[in-house]
Amino acid sequence: MKPYFAFQWHITDDCDQRCQHCYIFSENACRQIDSMDWEQMEETFANCLDFCQVHSRSPYFYITGGDPILHPDFWRLLELMKENAVPFTILGNPFHLTDEVCARLKALGCEKYQLSLDGLRETHDWFRKPGSFDITLEKIQTIKKAGIKAVIMTTVSGTNIDKIPALIDTVVEHEADVFAFSRYCPTSGEKDVGIEPMRYRQLLADCDRKFKAYKAAGCRTAGWRTCSRTGLPMCGCVRWSATGSTHSLRSVQNVSCWPGAGAARQ
Repeated sequence: MKPYFAFQWHITDDCDQRCQHCYIFSENACRQIDSMDWEQMEETFANCLDFCQVHSRSPYFYITGGDPILHPDFWRLLELMKENAVPFTILGNPFHLTDEVCARLKALGCEKYQLSLDGLRETHDWFRKPGSFDITLEKIQTIKKAGIKAVIMTTVSGTNIDKIPALIDTVVEHEADVFAFSRYCPTSGEKDVGIEPMRYRQLLADCDRKFKAYKAAGCRTAGWRTCSRTGLPMCGCVRWSATGSTHSLRSVQNVSCWPGAGAARQ
């Protein structure tokens, strides 16, 4: 089987939230919502398939936005992927997820659905919007019932770094399949991540201990650290599961894809 090459593909700016750390809406940068039209999407998809054919790779897509489900051609794109037998993950919001929507996603080939939690209730809802924390946790089971893996992603900054260990416990309690985190990447020079290097190193050590303890207890939630630029899994990260030994993830590969980037499929 050919090795995978994954593309993170931003198809729309449209979103139900205006997150404090979002690169799209930061500092009033997004004055008008932009989305790819269907012709651009078809062309981009074909270019990605051509790229993979030339380099003897199997394509994999991480579809994102904004919230990609808000794109008017979202379902049409997923049908195109199914026609070409291309697997994918959705990086989106919880607000439009129902049993019916998740069943349709599964039927079209969705393997994972990634939601974001950026702290416990007070911190997360400040970052995103009131009520977001509770509905995100609620939709983990909606996703899993459809046979899709539920992924929780956290962006670590000075605002929430002290909450991460407790957040891991919450994610495990709600039986997410994967927990991942990456460090906040400032969108401009005047912004500060608010984390001293040694403080972030301590977080990695704390998480490593917690991950190993959960693995020893037979926890079925997998955990890894991700690239702060692409949000995709990094090589050399600790992963735990109920079976199998801790191992390093495959190396990351990048490629431009309007306007996202990619990595080896996990």
